[in-house]
Formats: sequence, structure tokens, C-alpha cells
Amino acid sequence: MAGCGWEVIESFFSPDEYRRFVVWINNQVVNGRVESVRVLDDYAGPGFDEFWFKCCDSAEVWRLVAPQPPFRGYWGPVATEENNRAEDNGADHI
Repeated sequence: MAGCGWEVIESFFSPDEYRRFVVWINNQVVNGRVESVRVLDDYAGPGFDEFWFKCCDSAEVWRLVAPQPPFRGYWGPVATEENNRAEDNGADHI
């Protein structure tokens, strides 16, 4: 399993960078490299848009949290315990 080669994004530099990322990850879903999965535990808390994605190559689950100023968003792995429980829910794209 080669994995998806994802790297953590601690914060997006701009709203445009976040939008470009959303387009990129949705294209990965359309191309079958990545699956949208149900968010099992909303780490970001109420009021934040959070989405989970599973790499089809490695089965790793990562989370995308939309920016909400002053918070600038986040892209990173889901905790291992939650990662193991994540199920495909046929979620729509962002």
C-alpha cells in the first residue's frame, strides 16, 4: 500500500487556498482514489464544518475542517481509534 502521500496542513493561508484544496479532494473522490466517510466524532466542535476522507490505497482516514476566522482550517489524520471505526457512508462531496 503506497498510500495517498498526504501531508498535514495546520492552517490554510487564504480562503482561496482552502477552496482549491476542496476542489482537489473532491476530484480525488470522483476519480476513485478517495472516499468520503461519515464523521464519527466532531473534533472541531459545533459550528465548524468537518469532513472525513479515506485513502483507498491505505485506508487511512483524514479530516478536513473548514476555516472559520480566526481559525484557518485544518487537514490531518483522524485519531487511530476513530480511523479504525470509520465507515463509508456514501457522503456527498463538499
